[in-house]
Amino acid sequence: MQDICESQLSTIFALSKLAESRDNDTGRHIERVQTYCRMIAEKLRSAKSYVSIIDRVFIENVSSASPLHDIGKVAIPDNVLLKPGKLTPEEFDVMKTHALVGASTMEAVQQVYPKNEFINMGISIARSHHERWDGTGYPDGLKGDDIPLSARIMAIADVYDALRSVRCYKGAFTREQSRAAIEDAIGTQFDPEMVKVFISLEGELDSVGKKMG
Repeated sequence: MQDICESQLSTIFALSKLAESRDNDTGRHIERVQTYCRMIAEKLRSAKSYVSIIDRVFIENVSSASPLHDIGKVAIPDNVLLKPGKLTPEEFDVMKTHALVGASTMEAVQQVYPKNEFINMGISIARSHHERWDGTGYPDGLKGDDIPLSARIMAIADVYDALRSVRCYKGAFTREQSRAAIEDAIGTQFDPEMVKVFISLEGELDSVGKKMG
């Protein structure tokens, strides 16, 4: 059973890497974000407000499901996904559809395995990792604690790695610039509790990111 589980997760990871390969600037984004999500979840587990929510199964699921966050980008045209500049409002609307495409892809699996916690978390992460704490995100305009916890963890891990990485539309931010950008988004883009944990881990996240390349 363990071999079967590991082979399934490896297949999911490979498919996520295939989707990521369309964007040649992301490097080892999936691997780094997966590690960041695990580190943040493990740190949150020690907080009183999350002790009844985050257990070992939650940590394993958020880590294993995190590679699925951008799988919906397979449906985004190259002229939008790889545009080396700011997207127009119309292009951004196209880009935003990746969240729903990714979630709907996994919902087909959910119909067969409705109680599978891993699949359910993958759907939450894919659909909601661009929601914002103040309710101005997409696709559903969720606000505060209505945003799934797994998606709130994913959001800060994803943005931190994007800031620190070279992308087709930007250069890499320094460690200091990235931290400042996240701190500036406390209570607007990010859950204040997530930012607090991020700040406490920032040195470790930076070291891990450098080692992974």
